[in-house]
Amino acid sequence: MSFSLPVENHILQFTLLVTAALLVKITVERLRLPGLIGLLLIGVAIGPGALGVMPREPVAELMGEIGLVYIMFLAGIEINLSVVRKHRREVAGFGVLSFAITYAAVLVAAWWLDFSWPGALLLATALSSHTLVAYPVVQQMQLMQRQAVVTAVGGTLITDTLALVSLAILVEVVRQGNDGVWGWLQPLALLAVLVAVAMLVVPRLARRMFASEQIQRAEKALFVLVVLLVLASAARVIGTESILGAFLAGVCLNPSIRKRPDLHEHLGFVGRMVFIPFFFIDTGMRIEASVLLQPKVWTMAAAMIAAVLLAKSAAAWVIGHHYGYGRGERLLMIGLTTPQAAATLAVTVTASGIGAIDGTVVDAVVVVILITCLFGPMLARSAGGKASQAKAPALAAEDPHVPMA
Repeated sequence: MSFSLPVENHILQFTLLVTAALLVKITVERLRLPGLIGLLLIGVAIGPGALGVMPREPVAELMGEIGLVYIMFLAGIEINLSVVRKHRREVAGFGVLSFAITYAAVLVAAWWLDFSWPGALLLATALSSHTLVAYPVVQQMQLMQRQAVVTAVGGTLITDTLALVSLAILVEVVRQGNDGVWGWLQPLALLAVLVAVAMLVVPRLARRMFASEQIQRAEKALFVLVVLLVLASAARVIGTESILGAFLAGVCLNPSIRKRPDLHEHLGFVGRMVFIPFFFIDTGMRIEASVLLQPKVWTMAAAMIAAVLLAKSAAAWVIGHHYGYGRGERLLMIGLTTPQAAATLAVTVTASGIGAIDGTVVDAVVVVILITCLFGPMLARSAGGKASQAKAPALAAEDPHVPMA
């Protein structure tokens, strides 16, 4: 049997993707580097833009889309809503400030880079959130109960929610163009109805489903998957994005799932080991390796990194000063909230899909992700050592799980 590239057999394509994910787990992550960096780089290497080992369609593209939906679902599941409610002032203040300052800073950078207004606004939306890639460092140093850490972790709910709402509005504006205000207000109104119905129905249904001893664990897990897919599909049907429905599913199921550690752990395991790696590999496969060598990409990336770093630092310093955090704790907040990853890629891929940004911008965003995901954990480890030596109140009643987005 002859063998040629690119690989066309779907089973072989899937085998390559799984093998690539395994290689990252046993190499990159054992070096204590973020696994997503290895997944992105492997995706670049095997994709059409480099070695051309396999095409994106249909396997990588399909699994990547499922992975994207699952990322946003886990983002809703993993946020500790009880901690957010208990420390809502600090969390809300930091989340809103972090989002607003970063949004404004990225808009300035986009203006300097001569972006169109839709592209600039979508880029600001993508970079205004953050991903807690450095959270494992905090866990290792036993700093999860620190007020600054709780504030940074809880702020993820605010930044992610604001980013997704902004995305929903901008996507409809870009799609509808000059069709009038009602053209883009209608999907948002339908989204509001979907949110109201889901928040009313899903939590109650979940409590009954999980409380029943007659329903097996596998059936409960299947129920979770159905809720995820139904809400993601419903969001797409009404004219918005599936990631909005996926995030909504996570928030609706959050209280019920977090009370069941076994189910919570299984859902996270399935996501981290099966679905999510495919999204990062697929994103890497979108990139033209030759484009990464262009000075324009690195100029864009440098401007974005500067905007994100300055904005996240400003937000951490303002909130830290107001609530009396030490210098080490403020630096720890910067290390936690500077990395850009899952939510950033989710918004960027969506914006690219509707033609609001081009491939060069996507490549620049990937460079931003690579650099910030290396910088964040390094700063968190250094700042965590200083913070652990300083006396500070421990406010969290429980360990807030790390959000994926």
